[in-house]
Amino acid sequence: MIYYRKSKMELNFDKIFRIAIISQKFSGTYPYTKRDKKWATHFILMHGELTIICMLFIYNIIEFDLKAADYSQMCRNMCLSFVYLVITLLYINMLYYQSKLKMLIETMKAEYEIAKTMSEEEQNVILEYAKKGRWLCRAWAILTTCGMAQFFLKSIIVCTIYSAIQGNFRIVQYYEVIYPEVIERHRNNPVIFITMYFCTFFYSLYTSALYTSVLPLGPIFLLHGCAKLEIVRLNIKNLFDNDDYVVQERLKKTVLQMQEIYCYSNEINECFQVIYEFLLKSSSLVLPITIFAVIQALGRGQFIPEFFAFIFGAFVVGTTPCYYSNMLMEKSEDVCMTLYSCGWETRFDLNTRKCIILMLCRALRPVSIRTIFRSVSLTTLTGVFQQAYALFNLLNAVWN
Repeated sequence: MIYYRKSKMELNFDKIFRIAIISQKFSGTYPYTKRDKKWATHFILMHGELTIICMLFIYNIIEFDLKAADYSQMCRNMCLSFVYLVITLLYINMLYYQSKLKMLIETMKAEYEIAKTMSEEEQNVILEYAKKGRWLCRAWAILTTCGMAQFFLKSIIVCTIYSAIQGNFRIVQYYEVIYPEVIERHRNNPVIFITMYFCTFFYSLYTSALYTSVLPLGPIFLLHGCAKLEIVRLNIKNLFDNDDYVVQERLKKTVLQMQEIYCYSNEINECFQVIYEFLLKSSSLVLPITIFAVIQALGRGQFIPEFFAFIFGAFVVGTTPCYYSNMLMEKSEDVCMTLYSCGWETRFDLNTRKCIILMLCRALRPVSIRTIFRSVSLTTLTGVFQQAYALFNLLNAVWN
């Protein structure tokens, strides 16, 4: 009874994943948000400011980095501009599939309520995978906060304080760029400085919120799918230790559960198919460019610690969906193997054997998430890293 009350309290979607939900409400991507004038104003103000800062990065690339052949700085500005493209597509994806995402969330909430009436073993399974999803949300929040903190610490502590110690005190922006001439002439004006500092800081804050709100969402659904498959596996593990009537009833229940899981995974696949294809492609592009920029800067005696978090973030963006989709595939294969070894050979009922055969034929195709061209798995991730390494070698060959 003690465990029952504890799981009843903990199995609450809004409480378990409150970090992602808070980030979604801040960024405006929360599926339950009404798309009215208030939301439109919020979107225009926040995303509009982001667009202006992105245009400033592009302005620096065209007007200064290319002309000065400063490829290291160009790569850094390109990466930050690319972040804008990524979060814009994430936002569009959340808007386009709003109703389906809401349905997936409602499905999880309903099944969390059902889980409170399940056996202790099944409750443990649901709770275990829910905690994994909560850990992932926290990890993304910590990662994005560390990325923001590195930019902040470099501008305040490393640059400003260091310049004061050297006897040449100067205040440093959150991220150093050259502004259009109208602003550049007054960049040391306190009002201009504070305004631009806030704008670049907000750029990182808003992108961090979008990453924290959107990227853990797919793995949360995948982890819940793993929990459902594990419960099915437990139900069929000792299926034929019962009499014929119980076997028939449990088989019917298992078939219905598997059909629900297949429909659930199809919904996830539809919501994240395009965005996962883009994220995998972007990881193979951003990783080599960022690493090349850091190495080039180190070669000139410059240290840019804020981009180490950026490199790690690009690595995690590509790794996370592949890892959790691969976990879903492995759980599906475990169900297939458990179904084959559940003791069906001891029973001679024709209908039961036909049902087992049909279930095995379907289970041979593991539950997985696909992008437009391929399955999302660790094998796919290996290909992404190979592409990234090839591009890094190409950059080295061209500029060195």
